[in-house]
Amino acid sequence: MSHLSEEKLDQLVAEEKAREQQPLNEWRTIAARAREEGLIRESASGGWVSSQSWVQAAAAVLLLIGGIAIGRTTTALPSAISPTATTSNASFASVDEAMSTLDRAEADYQRASRFLAVNNLSETNRDSSAIYTKRLAALDQVVNATENALQTAPHDPVINQYYLATMGARVATQQMATQQMVSRPVAALRGF
Repeated sequence: MSHLSEEKLDQLVAEEKAREQQPLNEWRTIAARAREEGLIRESASGGWVSSQSWVQAAAAVLLLIGGIAIGRTTTALPSAISPTATTSNASFASVDEAMSTLDRAEADYQRASRFLAVNNLSETNRDSSAIYTKRLAALDQVVNATENALQTAPHDPVINQYYLATMGARVATQQMATQQMVSRPVAALRGF
């Protein structure tokens, strides 16, 4: 890349200003050359120009009316996820009431999880201590994920609830694993 000195640049600008031809980048020069080549034709009457503007105006009105009609039609159609449907199903008077309901649901969930963990018939024939160990490992991963999420959004109530529910499930699993380990030696002694 060659660099121009200030004197050389000034010289080129002066030569361009002194040039007899019109510069190529002005519309008058481009239009004159296009007329010479037959690319632009002058019309004898202004009728086409005025009728063209009426066609453009009519097209704009048609697009406006069509857009309004389509907009009104699509708002009447049911959508897969409607913001009004999701908010209309919420019958909470306040955030405190919603949080209270969420706390009760969490407690019910933990109670149901403990019941299923203890009374799941498909697990009775298997080694339950191995199941508890795997469950604890999985819950540890969930705890790590929710702790990371809490660092990003510490005041988010949903993330806090996930964290608390996971910690509750982890504590319950640890208690069941401990009970299993305590009852296993007793059962083994009874077999003698």
